[in-house]
Amino acid sequence: RSTLTSSGSSSSDEARRNAPQRGEHVGARVELTFEEAAFGCKKEIKYQRIERCADCGGSGAADGTQPETCDRCRGTGQVSVTQNFMGMTMQSTAACPKCGGKGKIIRTPCARCKGKGKVRRSKTIEVDVPAGIDDEQTFVVYGEGNSGVNGGTEGNLEVFVIVKPHPYFNRDGFTVLLDKHISFTQAALGDTLYVPTLDGKVKYDMPAGTQPGAVFM
Repeated sequence: RSTLTSSGSSSSDEARRNAPQRGEHVGARVELTFEEAAFGCKKEIKYQRIERCADCGGSGAADGTQPETCDRCRGTGQVSVTQNFMGMTMQSTAACPKCGGKGKIIRTPCARCKGKGKVRRSKTIEVDVPAGIDDEQTFVVYGEGNSGVNGGTEGNLEVFVIVKPHPYFNRDGFTVLLDKHISFTQAALGDTLYVPTLDGKVKYDMPAGTQPGAVFM
């Protein structure tokens, strides 16, 4: 009879399992006026994220108790599995069925998080929207995402921006455009125009002989 063994290093697997892992990123949306997007602003954003349970400190165990080392896998989270196939005995490792591969067993789960060590809750924060952001762009608020695992850092909050249309301004990159309708006489002879901008009206002397579709910067 032949024996085939397929197993990794349980110590290295356990080390990877217990290593700090960064929390996942979460998303939110914010709606801005044309002016808010152009100049930047502060906005309150309400979203949901996963945080460490405050009642158990993230352990998942009820107050006054601690998770216990699994007696089947002895805390490694893995067990040896033996299978017979065509006269050969094959050994491999698999997640411990008793502790689910965690290496720990919670006898008395925390009532708030039900033994998960984490809870989902709504959070409201004030963010700084950067000036010049455009419609359907995203900016990042670092460290406001889901909590990490095993002491890992929090993920980020990714904010998706919706800019409401302006009654008469349009945008091309960082250039603000305005369509100004003038008469044939004004175009032919020239005229003094008062043009609205994001900073208020400005005076502009339009030259004589202006052609349809002309652009002035």
